[in-house]
Amino acid sequence: MTRLIKAEIYKLRKRSMTYILLLILIGFIALFLSIMQATELSSNAATATTGSSAVTLAPAVAADIHFLKDAITAALSILGTVGMVLAVVLIANSTGSEYSWNTIRPYLLCSESRLKMFTAKLIAAVIFIVAGMIIGLIIGILLGVLFTAIRGFSWDLSFVTMSYTGHQLLTFVRTFYVILPYILLAFLFTVIGRSTAAGIGFGIGFFFLESVITGLMLMAHGWLAKVPSYLLSTNVSVINSLAQSSGGVKITMGTYTIQPPSAPHAFIVLAVWVIACIAISFTIFRKRDVTA
Repeated sequence: MTRLIKAEIYKLRKRSMTYILLLILIGFIALFLSIMQATELSSNAATATTGSSAVTLAPAVAADIHFLKDAITAALSILGTVGMVLAVVLIANSTGSEYSWNTIRPYLLCSESRLKMFTAKLIAAVIFIVAGMIIGLIIGILLGVLFTAIRGFSWDLSFVTMSYTGHQLLTFVRTFYVILPYILLAFLFTVIGRSTAAGIGFGIGFFFLESVITGLMLMAHGWLAKVPSYLLSTNVSVINSLAQSSGGVKITMGTYTIQPPSAPHAFIVLAVWVIACIAISFTIFRKRDVTA
């Protein structure tokens, strides 16, 4: 197993696609933080109420803005959206290329079993995805420090407490947890379609289309309105809301507001999706005749 994992890591490390995806992630973080710091002063303008009207005063001075704290939050948010899309591309490409290059058959001959090969691919992909998330977060922190120095933002680091650090680490873990089902869905359809395009197309397409489908179901009555509680987007929103100070989320579609499921329910539903995707993927991979 260790030999296969090392082989998968070596292949991912030698592919230019891996570094291109990492550069895209870093570019998105840099672009977003650049725009955010450029508009930070205007967005922090103070207001004063006079009678029944509110008067906008001069923008808050740079020294009053804690940009570094906002940069960390923004970087984690980007990892959950852009990072998810790039992770789908990575895992679909790592598996789909075996089919397109016709290397799957000789690779299986060199492997001890299909289960070990299957597991090695997943473990190697997860290692690179987590490493990419860590690098993205570090880049976000470094850019936050850079913009703080350049723009004269506040250097007050009193917010960096054990409680804050633990909360951000927990948010990082939750971010990985909510993108994991989409990654494994992409892996599943890469195996089904025997191609990179199938995995990328369905993985990304499901991410965007599910929100639309969920909204339509919420407007329905009866059992259809309950289905979104067992889909991904609703439960992902619940888990992401745990990072907010309010700790809650309302799901609204038009004039309809639905009380979301509980956090334990969301964690369990996503876990079921993860297990189901892995089980179905391996079943198909084990039974399929790769010589066909």
